[in-house]
Amino acid sequence: MNWTTRPHEIHAEDVVETLDPEECWRLLATTELGRLAVSDDQGADIFPINHLVTDRLVYFRSAPGTKIVRLTERPGVAFETDGTENRQRWSVVLRGTARRLSIDTDIQTSGVDELHTFTRSTKWNYFVITPVTITGVRFTTQPDHRTRKDHS
Repeated sequence: MNWTTRPHEIHAEDVVETLDPEECWRLLATTELGRLAVSDDQGADIFPINHLVTDRLVYFRSAPGTKIVRLTERPGVAFETDGTENRQRWSVVLRGTARRLSIDTDIQTSGVDELHTFTRSTKWNYFVITPVTITGVRFTTQPDHRTRKDHS
């Protein structure tokens, strides 16, 4: 198999900074789009979602479908988002439990009912992710145009 190193791949000479929880939450709150990992008997699946961070909880809304079925069966999730700030790349991963919101005051207080979504589908299912862990890294990389070949 042939593959080309991507410009944002971390190399041994790169300095990787582990972020403290405060910085993870700050960065997480600066993004609108992340990836939600859910699982079933076949394994993990990842869905792009718009999200909102309030009081160290992550909120999102969803249209009916596979994601909701999987969350109901297995509420343990991972949520990841990343970005660039001051010429440095960063990534934050939150692990926790997703729960459907069913009380109108909880939905309205969180602001998730006003969350902008990028698709036209009606998303009237509201969820909150309660974190168990949050971790993050930040690093600076230089574009690397070397090509590696793996003949396995």
